[in-house]
Amino acid sequence: MNQTSTPNLLLLHAYGETTEEQKEFLATELVKDASLHEEMIAVIKSKRILNSKMMSPSNTSVRIIMEHSYKTEHLQEI
Repeated sequence: MNQTSTPNLLLLHAYGETTEEQKEFLATELVKDASLHEEMIAVIKSKRILNSKMMSPSNTSVRIIMEHSYKTEHLQEI
């Protein structure tokens, strides 16, 4: 596979969305490139911060979405 490391690949890896081939490639590149390793650490730290700030929608928002879904359900059949 001919691939270059990108922030997208690092992000995919941080969320467990990489293939085995991508994981192997990334592991090799992380050993060779210290700046890539630092970037990976930054991605993981950012992910942790985002996860800690994750919020659920309010009950009102859920109710509005559910009402809209119920009202427009018949449109999916068209």
